[in-house]
Amino acid sequence: MITLQELCTYTDELLDEAANRDYCPNGLQVEGKHKVSSIATAVSASLEAIEKAKELGVDALFVHHGLFWKNIEPRLQGPLKAKVQTLLDSGISLFGYHLPLDYHKELGNNWRAAKAMGWDNLSEFEDLGVSGTITPLPLADFTQKLEEFYNHKAHHAPGSAEQIESVALISGGSHWSLKEAIAEGFDAFITGSFDEPMWQMAKESKTHFFALGHSATEEIGVRALGEHLAEKFGLKATFIPSDNPF
Repeated sequence: MITLQELCTYTDELLDEAANRDYCPNGLQVEGKHKVSSIATAVSASLEAIEKAKELGVDALFVHHGLFWKNIEPRLQGPLKAKVQTLLDSGISLFGYHLPLDYHKELGNNWRAAKAMGWDNLSEFEDLGVSGTITPLPLADFTQKLEEFYNHKAHHAPGSAEQIESVALISGGSHWSLKEAIAEGFDAFITGSFDEPMWQMAKESKTHFFALGHSATEEIGVRALGEHLAEKFGLKATFIPSDNPF
């Protein structure tokens, strides 16, 4: 068991929250119980995830996509009111870490995924992401490996390389970073989301583009954070999955 303040201080320092510029407040977003003995993690602070956290009886919920964003209506009405009220009624603290859980080199969505998939020669790509090399893999085998790792179908815009050796990754909604991957000459770029222009851009540049789902590519960080906090402080941690296919 740990106090909420101790947990807040530790996690902010771990993820270097104070040094990060973001589109949202990171760290503790809704204050709950003073003591924390169990936590849950989820990609987003959906009402479904919050209600599941209540059902589990946890003391804190950690998410990648929190409740409050710049230029988003802050009034406590409708679904936002329901989410905040459920948290307060249950005494559940809500923590949100957005970009810190993208760029962190041990727990983040990108570097942790690259290491888990066995990439070599890792380096930063576009601040948040990571690039590297792999033992050359035929395109079909590379696609299968991505789908198995993320447990999600790959939306693929074809490039030209028959074997994949150099790769770049930025999780979530980063499909436009394909431009930078093209400029740096990677065989393939991996992200979560996609849009119509990616198809022609990939074909014309001869750079493979893969989208594995915004939600699916951003499970990595919150899962890792939950596991880390559970081991560090002896907490019970549960990951709450989502059926969000996007």
